[in-house]
Amino acid sequence: MTKENRLKALIWVVPIVFGAGGFYSMMVNSSAGLAEDVSEVQEKIEAHEDLKAHPVTEERLDVIVTEQRAVRAEQIEQGENLAAICQATGANCK
Repeated sequence: MTKENRLKALIWVVPIVFGAGGFYSMMVNSSAGLAEDVSEVQEKIEAHEDLKAHPVTEERLDVIVTEQRAVRAEQIEQGENLAAICQATGANCK
């Protein structure tokens, strides 16, 4: 190999080696940061899964349950009133 060919090979090899080293360094640093991000997200997911319900959803469910109880009480009262009317008038209410 001539001196000129060695120089050309060196000119081609040096950037490739530095590029590979830079890529390896970037991948190592990215994976460490990625592992931290993944663990942080997993902690948040576990905390969210441990909740009985999402806080806003829980408030809405409480409102819905309260309204359903009121509707049931009103239906019972209307049923009793209808039964009293039917009994008082002797009508066949079925």
